[in-house]
Amino acid sequence: MEQQTISIAKAGIICTLNARSAILASANPINSKYEPKLSVVKNINIPPTLLSRFDLIYLMLDKHNDAYDRRLANHIVALYGRFEEDEEIAKEKIISKELLTAYISEARKLEPKIHDDIEETIIKVI
Repeated sequence: MEQQTISIAKAGIICTLNARSAILASANPINSKYEPKLSVVKNINIPPTLLSRFDLIYLMLDKHNDAYDRRLANHIVALYGRFEEDEEIAKEKIISKELLTAYISEARKLEPKIHDDIEETIIKVI
């Protein structure tokens, strides 16, 4: 931050440490839409005293553009939404709401246990 130090008060110990890292923060506008007529402080509702501690402030605005948004949505769907061309094959993969509900309720009844030897392996990996 601006003084390149940070003060910590924990368990009765008070100290000031050098800040050797950067702080990155993000905030959304108050009404989920940036209002260009208002100041940055009023748009993100952060007190000016806190906002003044940051050396750099960048605004990333998403301009409303239906054509671009539609192109982006189509791209994302094309990447992650690979569906069968043949509708008959696609219909076979759809399950009923009742079957899905029954499957979820059965899954909730399960209480999985981890064996001791697997537990040790997980601890070693972590």
